[in-house]
Amino acid sequence: MGNTASAKQVADQVAYGIIACVTVGVLLVMLYMSIFGQRCRATAIRWHVLNCSVWGILHLISYCSFADKAPWPNYITNQDWRDTAKQVECFTRSVFPAGMVFVYLEQIILTIAPKLANSLIFNAIFFLLLIPFLNGLMIFLYFAHFMDVVWWYEPIDLFNLATYLIFVTFTFIYFIFCLFGTCLCCATMTSKKPSSRTTGTFADMWLLFPYGLIPSIMYGPSFGMTSVSFALKHLLTWVMESGLLTGGGGNSSGDSMIDMNLLMQVATNAILAMPWFVLLFPLVQSILALVCVRMFREQRKGPTIPYFQFFFMVTCGRFFEGKHHKIGMTKDEWNVTSIGPPPLYPNSLSSSEKQEA
Repeated sequence: MGNTASAKQVADQVAYGIIACVTVGVLLVMLYMSIFGQRCRATAIRWHVLNCSVWGILHLISYCSFADKAPWPNYITNQDWRDTAKQVECFTRSVFPAGMVFVYLEQIILTIAPKLANSLIFNAIFFLLLIPFLNGLMIFLYFAHFMDVVWWYEPIDLFNLATYLIFVTFTFIYFIFCLFGTCLCCATMTSKKPSSRTTGTFADMWLLFPYGLIPSIMYGPSFGMTSVSFALKHLLTWVMESGLLTGGGGNSSGDSMIDMNLLMQVATNAILAMPWFVLLFPLVQSILALVCVRMFREQRKGPTIPYFQFFFMVTCGRFFEGKHHKIGMTKDEWNVTSIGPPPLYPNSLSSSEKQEA
């Protein structure tokens, strides 16, 4: 039995190591695209992916040393880092939910007024919020652990709790806005007046939703573990007196309002899934960015040749080589609200050639 458990531990460690190495490579590519991508606009999602890529590498370095199934246990020798390994993990797990709050807000504004994406001032505001402000705040909250101050609660842990709750709330608000945006899309498509809102605008709006939704689900178990210690320290007395566990008024004779068996089963499954979710956070975020975010999904060589930027890079430009036309569509049809005139075929004769014939 012991040999079986040991073999499973070794297999998990090998899997952790392989996933971590592959993910670091993907994050480096995402970092490169965020900085040098030809299609990348200076909008919030660009700086958000940049943040997630940088801190995602730190997340993997730390996690591969201190996780229960770490492939390279204890290779980090810095004592301060070892003492605050949980805080480092909390720090890196806070980057995505905190940044997505600003990304959601910007996307709502850009769906209503797309031309603001060309505004230097508008872009500068979200750059300042996501790069200096957010990173500076998280770094300060991490190093607050070393200050000679008695904090009411561990600062970076409290930040993680607050940002996740705000992130989930904004995800729900954004979904409601997407429903409204769908009605706005229909109105735009049927209107004869030219509009800066296009089919691409609403596609970008909806594609951002799974980009935020899937990680919010994956963050759930780790958020639950972080919140347990907070709840035990500050909310246990209130929970016991509220009657949530005993059916009201703290009377243990009543029926429980919470099915404890179901709760324990959910908690057990969450604990089993959490290590893999925490490991896969950066990789899943990167894949979702390539699929859901247009500036990372497409790369153009010239005005009419679409590429998948990631595959374009790793195949040295050989993926989707050559022109890519669709009959009946203009080169910018994805970005406009009307279909252009039919194409001219090479073998068709012009009117002057017909008269001469």
